Amino acid sequence: MVLPRRLSWLRPVAAFLGLVAFTGGVVALFTIDNSAGSLFLLTLGMVLVFVAFLGERVQLESFEILGAKIKVREVVRSRLQLAQLPGADQEDGRGAAMREQALTLQKLVGFYDLYEYIRSTEPVSNRRTAALDQLAARMQAAGRKVQFDPAEVSTWFHEGTDALRVVALNLMLAREECRDFLTVLKTVDEPRSLFEQFYGLRLGWAMLPGLDGFERRLLAEAIGRAQRKRRFRHDPPLMGLGDAILAELDK
Repeated sequence: MVLPRRLSWLRPVAAFLGLVAFTGGVVALFTIDNSAGSLFLLTLGMVLVFVAFLGERVQLESFEILGAKIKVREVVRSRLQLAQLPGADQEDGRGAAMREQALTLQKLVGFYDLYEYIRSTEPVSNRRTAALDQLAARMQAAGRKVQFDPAEVSTWFHEGTDALRVVALNLMLAREECRDFLTVLKTVDEPRSLFEQFYGLRLGWAMLPGLDGFERRLLAEAIGRAQRKRRFRHDPPLMGLGDAILAELDK
C-alpha cells in the first residue's frame, strides 16, 4: 500500500485511529462478552498502526481481516505501477518481469473464479472433473511463464481457500522451485476435495526423485491412511496413482 505524498497526512490519522481501536479492543476483551468484536478492534488497531509507521515500505501481496480480502486486482495494479516507474526498464528487466507477473496473476485470478464457479454450478460427474482438469492445465501453463516467490505460493496453499489451494498446487507442479513436501502430506491426509487430493498425489509423484528416506516413509504412511478411507478406495484414479507411488517407494 503506497500513499501518495499529497495523502501523507493520513499516516498520523491512521496511527491515532489505530491506537483508539486497539485500546477499545483491549477494554472490550475484558469488560464485555463479545470476543469477535474485541478481536476485530484489536486486529484493526494493529493494522492501522502498522500502515501508519511503515507507510510507503508496505507492499501488500495478500491480506485478510476476518475473511475480507483486499482485491487481488489492487495487487496487480500496484505491480503494474511499479513496473512503470523511471528506471524500472533498465538492463535487469525488472519492469518487464513485474508486468509479466501482474498479467499472470490476473490470469490466475480468473482461473480461481472459474474453479469456484464450476464447483458451485456443476454436479459431481466425469464432465465436471474433466472441466477442472482442463482448468488445472491452464493454471500450470500460466505458472511456467513467470517466477514466483516459493514462500508466497506455499502460503497460498496453507492459508488459502479451497480454490487458492488448487492454484498453489498447480503452480508447484509447474515450477519445481515452489514445491513443498508438507503440501503433499496435507493434501493426502487432510484434503478439501478428492480433486485436490489427486493433484496432491501428482505433486508427490513429481517430487519422488528428490525425497530422502524419511520423507519417503512419511509419504507411504500418508497414502496408506488415505487408502483405508472409503471415498479414496471408491475413486479409481486416486487408487491407481496411490498404488503407483507406493510401488515406486517400495523400490
